Amino acid sequence: MYGAAVLSVMVVVQSVAHADNAHQVAALDAIITASDPARNLLHGVLVQQHGSLLEERYFPSKDQQLGSLLSHQTDFQADTLHDTRSISKSIVSLLIGIALRDGYISSLDTPVVDLLKKVSDQTRNGLKRSITLRHLLTMSSGLEWDEDGTVSLLSNETLMELSAGMARYVLKRPMLHQPGTQYAYNSGGVVLLGAVLASVTGMPLDQFAQRELFEPLGIQHWEWRRSLVGNQIMAHAGLRLTPRDLAKIGQLVLDHGRWNGQQIVPVSYLEASITRQIGAELDWGYGYLWRTGTASIAGHDWPWIAAMGNGGQRLYIVPKLDLVIVITAGRYNVAGPDNGLPSQRLFESLLGQVVKSSEAW
Repeated sequence: MYGAAVLSVMVVVQSVAHADNAHQVAALDAIITASDPARNLLHGVLVQQHGSLLEERYFPSKDQQLGSLLSHQTDFQADTLHDTRSISKSIVSLLIGIALRDGYISSLDTPVVDLLKKVSDQTRNGLKRSITLRHLLTMSSGLEWDEDGTVSLLSNETLMELSAGMARYVLKRPMLHQPGTQYAYNSGGVVLLGAVLASVTGMPLDQFAQRELFEPLGIQHWEWRRSLVGNQIMAHAGLRLTPRDLAKIGQLVLDHGRWNGQQIVPVSYLEASITRQIGAELDWGYGYLWRTGTASIAGHDWPWIAAMGNGGQRLYIVPKLDLVIVITAGRYNVAGPDNGLPSQRLFESLLGQVVKSSEAW
């Protein structure tokens, strides 16, 4: 069914290259083409090294924004906003670091209920009182939570999004484990972090993000979507950015939280964020809402850091190569490995080419 689409797909290519890296750009371009963009619903790929754009390609494809029931054809370009889905979580992590910088939060070991308003006495006095910001950042709150990549109607994520009070829904979940003992992916924990930020800063999450993160980075074109019920900001999945602005986030991480000479995110917090704090899916690690892993290429290991979102959204950072790779796609809610695996494979292929060209070893 995809054969005709492959033949007819119109590709927008924007390659920035000097003569000395033209061969590398051509190789990267060939890898992207070979990844079968039409079949894998690829929307965009950006490769940036040493702060310079190496390769950028966009594809017309169907898209379905978070909260929309129908998909629509979109002619993706460099300035097209795209759902980041759970990459939003990694942005919330940066905002927690900024709140620490400015004294809104004194410690990651502060109980969450101490930072929230209108919390029931039962929640304040039970085991939930021992849930700290650190537990939410590492997905180890201990709350009972069922969430799968297909976003089924019965998942806790969906039920939370359909509730009139998302933070309240999360806090009402029963405890399953002692906090800090087991990893369990939980979007509700990030909703709580968003509520904490709103509580301690006195402003909505999106306004705090605009003032303290987006404006300093020169990010002007963005959106943070709200829920269909109650107009609640979707801290866990609602951020929309362009691929180039996602690359700015990656460069901020590479530069230890500094941008144009300004320390945006504290170095110590950022280093802990992108360091394995607990084991996660596969052989990946999990920091503070950032994933960590290693790609083995030609007998060498290349550690990476990543923010990942439903449908194949990826922001990969490879510190040893000063490399950022952004991938956007439309495989939303596809069950099983096909949701994210094509993006992972494309990243590894692109990384292999950069390693080869850089002659890093």
